Amino acid sequence: MTIESSGDGPLAPFAAVWDAVATLPTPARAMFALACAERLARAAGRDDELSEALEAGWAAAVGHPADLAPLRSELEDRDDLDDDDLAATYFALGAAAGSVKDCRAAANRAMDAAFARVTYPAGATTFRPLADDAAEPPVQDELAWQRAAATRLADDGPTDDVRAWLRR
Repeated sequence: MTIESSGDGPLAPFAAVWDAVATLPTPARAMFALACAERLARAAGRDDELSEALEAGWAAAVGHPADLAPLRSELEDRDDLDDDDLAATYFALGAAAGSVKDCRAAANRAMDAAFARVTYPAGATTFRPLADDAAEPPVQDELAWQRAAATRLADDGPTDDVRAWLRR
């Protein structure tokens, strides 16, 4: 599968990835969202803290019965729910339960975190054109990873090999 954007503008490549993810079956979408969340948790150094929720989500994604509502409720009650890694985990659990909207929200949190890693030169304004920020390495790296993950899930399906690749 090749993911190409058909539109113009700085967000067209991101929309193309999302369009591809939205067509995936529920287990594949769940794996995509969980991988986004797990990468963020690892980068934030909170993978141990969020491991119970993430492991439950992965179990649900591969078809094991899991009640994700209590874990989501625990996350929802936290004061730091707006942190990208925690919010992505919350949304990934929703994706594991079948929500397309939550899958997109988890992916968006990963992209938001990439935009937050864009560095600005000394004295630069924090309001540059979106196209400038979208072209920066942290954003392009996240876009490339999301494109590769969506392609792998579309081509190979939500297999154990793909899951291992997503979790590395």
